[in-house]
Amino acid sequence: MARLRMHEAAAAGWYTFAGDARGTVIIALIDGVLAYILLAIVGVPLAAPLAVLVFIGAFIPIVGAPLAMIIAAVVALAANGPVPALIVTLGIAGIGQVEGHVLQPLVMGKQVSLHPVVVALGVTAGTILGGLLGAVLAIPVIAVTWTVFSKLRHVEPPLSAPLPSVQEIIAPELEDEAEERTARGKKK
Repeated sequence: MARLRMHEAAAAGWYTFAGDARGTVIIALIDGVLAYILLAIVGVPLAAPLAVLVFIGAFIPIVGAPLAMIIAAVVALAANGPVPALIVTLGIAGIGQVEGHVLQPLVMGKQVSLHPVVVALGVTAGTILGGLLGAVLAIPVIAVTWTVFSKLRHVEPPLSAPLPSVQEIIAPELEDEAEERTARGKKK
């Protein structure tokens, strides 16, 4: 029984890890493509390398892609002036809204069911404890740990009837003993 529960927990953990990885790659790819389209329309030089930077940055939850897009806004400011930089900055906000309100719920959805506050605290703790690598690994580790814990946790079902009294439990045993004594007395 314990082996079966461990197998189920491990399978659920692997499913969560694979779903997190798959979802992160999809969201990072969409972020990179949207960043490239925005930067190409605005005419920012080095649009493709900046889009790759956004793609890589998207692997750090919450802060990665916006930080990469801020670098793109600085490049737009240096190369094209304040108006294109403002457009890129507004594009950063738009891409962030699309990611946070459309992509994260649709793509990640039920793959990794963690509350956004847990994600924020996890990324912060991962960054403090392990730097950039800690920030990247924090959410998959938390998601897999929570999934495995949830599968292994055994919750007793609630009682539907009141508990029997001690007399109700012992009375049948006492009756059986009395019948056995009577039967032994008749044999003698």
